[in-house]
Amino acid sequence: MADLRALFSSNDPAGVGSSEAFANRQHQWNLVATAIGQHLRHGAGPGFDVEDLKAPRHNVIVFHGVGGIGKSTLLRKVEAAFTTAAQRPGQ
Repeated sequence: MADLRALFSSNDPAGVGSSEAFANRQHQWNLVATAIGQHLRHGAGPGFDVEDLKAPRHNVIVFHGVGGIGKSTLLRKVEAAFTTAAQRPGQ
């Protein structure tokens, strides 16, 4: 207990570190990748007309849930996947 008191009473940040953990989201990552792949195939298909405003669109992905479960982190990883190859997550 004394070690914890010493740790939290210290103002020295050098002894304390943190890192971002992105774990157990492979299923969600796969769902996003599948949805994006389907969207790209549909848009490149021969029957797709970008000017057809009456055709239904299915290009919305929604992330929902209680705070702190990783929605924003997952979206940052998706965003990084669309940037340069050096910034793509290793998923």
